Amino acid sequence: MKLKRSFLALFLFAALAFLFAACDGGEETDADGSGESEGTEGSQTGGTLNIALNAQPPTLDPVVTTSTASRDTARMMFESLLVLNSEYEPTPLLAEEVENDNNQNFTFHLREGIMFHNGEEMTAEDVVASMNRWKENENQASEIIGDNEFEEVDEYTVSLELDEPSSLIMGIMAIAGQFGAIMPKDIAENAGPDGVTEYVGTGPYEFVEWAQDNYIHFQRFEDYQPLDEEPDGLAGARTAPVDEIYFYIAPDSSTRLAGIQSGEYDLAYQLPFDSYQQLMETDLKVEPSLAGDMILQYNSADGLFSDPKMRQAVNAALNIDEILQASLVDPEIYTMGANLMEDENVQWATDAGEEYYNQNDEELARQLLDEAGYDGEEVKIVTTRDYQHYYDSSVVIQEQLENLGMNVSLEVYDWPSLTDLVQDESAWHMRVNGYTFRPNPTQVLYLQPTTAGVGQDDRADELMDSIAEADTEEEARASWEEMQEYVWSEYLPGTKLGRYSHLYVMADYVDGFVYSNGGIFWNISVNK
Repeated sequence: MKLKRSFLALFLFAALAFLFAACDGGEETDADGSGESEGTEGSQTGGTLNIALNAQPPTLDPVVTTSTASRDTARMMFESLLVLNSEYEPTPLLAEEVENDNNQNFTFHLREGIMFHNGEEMTAEDVVASMNRWKENENQASEIIGDNEFEEVDEYTVSLELDEPSSLIMGIMAIAGQFGAIMPKDIAENAGPDGVTEYVGTGPYEFVEWAQDNYIHFQRFEDYQPLDEEPDGLAGARTAPVDEIYFYIAPDSSTRLAGIQSGEYDLAYQLPFDSYQQLMETDLKVEPSLAGDMILQYNSADGLFSDPKMRQAVNAALNIDEILQASLVDPEIYTMGANLMEDENVQWATDAGEEYYNQNDEELARQLLDEAGYDGEEVKIVTTRDYQHYYDSSVVIQEQLENLGMNVSLEVYDWPSLTDLVQDESAWHMRVNGYTFRPNPTQVLYLQPTTAGVGQDDRADELMDSIAEADTEEEARASWEEMQEYVWSEYLPGTKLGRYSHLYVMADYVDGFVYSNGGIFWNISVNK
């Protein structure tokens, strides 16, 4: 079977894990889910696009990090063999077509004449080096591919053979975060554990400069060859209408807010949720785009909360309405519900376990605490003010649990320190964190034992394996419904609080913005 852009639907019908009928995560820019960019049509309008970035990326190498700041900047210059379209379907980008033999043997025919930013043509040896490096760093890819490797067949053909069939691997290859960035062979092979420091890709913009704590500068790549297709999520045509793009690093939300209002920035994102109504009364364009789930993650791997009764007690006590009103502020920018996948995702969406969501039942919570033998031990919630909604949620959760009689402390760190701290599973009990949408349940990070603080659970492992190994779509969905019921009723590595939006705000002269697995900053024109 061959996967071509013109025959994509046929392949996807056969690929169990990626049948989706709706657009990406609450995309509000294009109601029909087309992902088309308004007003660009590939034309060069010139000028500079100034974007306020909410965090300093730890690296510009997407292969070694799941950071959204790294993802959003790195994909300006790096591309992958496959990407997700607006319906989360894996779609060729640097691959011209993919031959798929029973989800076990794959042959990737590369687009010819694709140029790297250093002036060299992309060939199979570059793809092999890049993809083998990627599969060693991406956990699910490493698990599925194992000791097998991508291999060069000829100058423009690459193969991959798996020990066992996997209906998930194509989607993992197309994932937006920690994606398989294709770069020249020598750069990929010489990369260290902290990532590459020479940024050479094939994307519509090429790297110019990274002034630490100040800005990241890209310019149009004049030899870029876009696809002759309509933009569709991360798939389709990528164009470079403006000459230059600057991502200004502005971690303080009030700085980003003031900058977009004054005209210092043309576009800013992750603005304060409590500014939503204020911004709606201006001439600025405001795009609240559902981005992921805010989760109260329990440290189920070590300490007090390795006891599921403790996790169930907290889940029973939570008044989630109160938490979301305090942290996400406006019901127009958040949603509630037990579904752990996107509501529009007809393959996986389910309300299984909804009776355990937002129980707000103090009597049940106290009963469960008694069953757990809780005796006033200190419970540590760790959080950060760098993401204000995490902090605000944590404050309300602390108050609710203290009203229950629990001894709760709140420890506040900057974001880099917090990400380091949670690796020590003896140092914390709970934290609020955001998790972006994933194409299928096996990729949800807070359900994976490889994620810091997530304890091993035999039943959860068994159900996840049954999803990955299912022969039919119906069998996979049934296993996921059983898994979600088990997550809510017993396992509970985390409590889903609500579905949050990212607030993207831009000047009225900025056209073509689309949200799909993060903001898309190519295909944007500045028409002052």
